[in-house]
Amino acid sequence: MSPKYEAPNIVTLADLQARLQAVDNPVLLLEGRRKVAAGDDLAMTKLARLLVEALPNVTFRSGNAEGSDTIFAKAVTTICPGRFEYVVPKASMGRKRRHEEAYCVAASQLDPSAEDRLVLYTNEASPASERVIKAYTGEITNARLAAMGGYLIRDTLKVTGDPETNLHPATAAIFYADPDDPLAGGTGHTIRVCLKQNVPFVLQDVWRHWV
Repeated sequence: MSPKYEAPNIVTLADLQARLQAVDNPVLLLEGRRKVAAGDDLAMTKLARLLVEALPNVTFRSGNAEGSDTIFAKAVTTICPGRFEYVVPKASMGRKRRHEEAYCVAASQLDPSAEDRLVLYTNEASPASERVIKAYTGEITNARLAAMGGYLIRDTLKVTGDPETNLHPATAAIFYADPDDPLAGGTGHTIRVCLKQNVPFVLQDVWRHWV
């Protein structure tokens, strides 16, 4: 199921620990697709709890979408909300799903230079979405595409971070992806950004064995 990629590989929990311990301010993305197969929510919850215990100095991050994101987020914030970050398109997105003690950054509130960088990285990772990003930046008028562009920019920000808002770059990522096409949708875009930024990641065919 895992797509071919050139980022450093992670096979075991020890591999992940070593990667995270090698940097200052380590950040681990925990996220994935909206549709979750029966029983997989329990596996994600177990994994998140395991990681919180095994990685005491790590900050966890997600995009606050319904499905995988909220399952991972709830498991972490139930234990240590102060170690969790939400990255959202707009400040109002999914407010009721967010834990009040967790940190939250909205892509729409970044300064123009940060947005320019995110547009560049987004287009590099998903060139087929160029029209979507042009709608987001106002080069073309299409409200539906502009909203979609906001989510892609958010997904890019989750990986690259933003120093002005104290959002450190992702060190590694764990995904619950489409088993038939891991590079599909927003999760697929985030995986491609990880590839471009040389951020190692793990899909469920690997991390499932950890729990």
